[in-house]
Amino acid sequence: MTEDSFVSAEPAWVRDAAQGTAGSAVQLSSVRLRRNIEGFPFPGKCSKSELYDSAAIALGSIGKSTVWNECNFRLVDDLDDFSKHLLLEMNTITPGFMNGGAGRFLLRDANGRTTCMINEEDHISISVTDSGLGLASAFETIENMERSVDIKPARDVVLGYLTANPAYVGTGMTATVILHLPALDATAEFPGAIEAFRKDWSRLEMGRFHVFGDEPCGNFYAISNKITLSVTPGEIIDTVYMGTQALVSRELFARNKIRNARQGDMTDKFWRAWGLLRHAKKLSFVEAFDAFSLVKLGADIGVLPGIDDRKWRRMIIGSQKYHLSRACPVILEQPEEQYARAALFRQFIENLSSSVN
Repeated sequence: MTEDSFVSAEPAWVRDAAQGTAGSAVQLSSVRLRRNIEGFPFPGKCSKSELYDSAAIALGSIGKSTVWNECNFRLVDDLDDFSKHLLLEMNTITPGFMNGGAGRFLLRDANGRTTCMINEEDHISISVTDSGLGLASAFETIENMERSVDIKPARDVVLGYLTANPAYVGTGMTATVILHLPALDATAEFPGAIEAFRKDWSRLEMGRFHVFGDEPCGNFYAISNKITLSVTPGEIIDTVYMGTQALVSRELFARNKIRNARQGDMTDKFWRAWGLLRHAKKLSFVEAFDAFSLVKLGADIGVLPGIDDRKWRRMIIGSQKYHLSRACPVILEQPEEQYARAALFRQFIENLSSSVN
């Protein structure tokens, strides 16, 4: 498939070494800031001319800022369908935004760390994503980017920043951490850990993270703030950070329990998952990542050969449908997609085996 160079930058959270001390349990941290331009309706209520006018104001202000120098932008309608699906698989854009339309622009930096959607639900939606528990650095970057944009935001004296979705009124900010919690999922610790988390951290939302499509897989979970009203951005960052640390501590405790019982049923599950990935001829994404999640856990506690975290994250992205199709003349459909995915995992496991022999 031909690929637009605009989408070729690998996401920073995939490429960079993880920040923080949470180990491989934390995959990425993301901060998203929503702003609207005073005097315009929200994008969903704008006319075509208003959408282009609001985009011109936003892009004009961004273009004057040296903070945004490394960002390029495209009209979403100018991107081909394949490129838009690649961006969707990288979690760079939302499903609704990829449909394009009047005045919808995407900005993206060369490092794959910062994105900005113009006229998604809100006029300006900035996201900064770092690997590991990098909430503080992501927040610092997004603050600098917002300060450099010289627009008059839609704001209420009492409520704060106004957003299209009332759930974000106030700060307009969401801080999210994506975790890999296979040990908690595999042990009896999980129900108690989740109950305790929701009791102790009632201001946080926690749920399964859908890596691909609508079906969760691979023991991925997302933690984010529920509240954006009557709190400061700094309080949001601190709460998500501390809540994440509390849950990660439980995950690491569960991993130690499994490590101390090396010859138990879990060891058998690790090697069965390894065997599936090493020999399967067809793999759905869900099947592959349920098995790969067990293999990564087995590697992290020393039962299986070690897996570099960056290679692990590249497999999360690279084994999705449109990323698998990058080296093909056409977009892969079933069953070719499942054969290609199985081949990718067979090669990955074979390389791991070779590296320890």
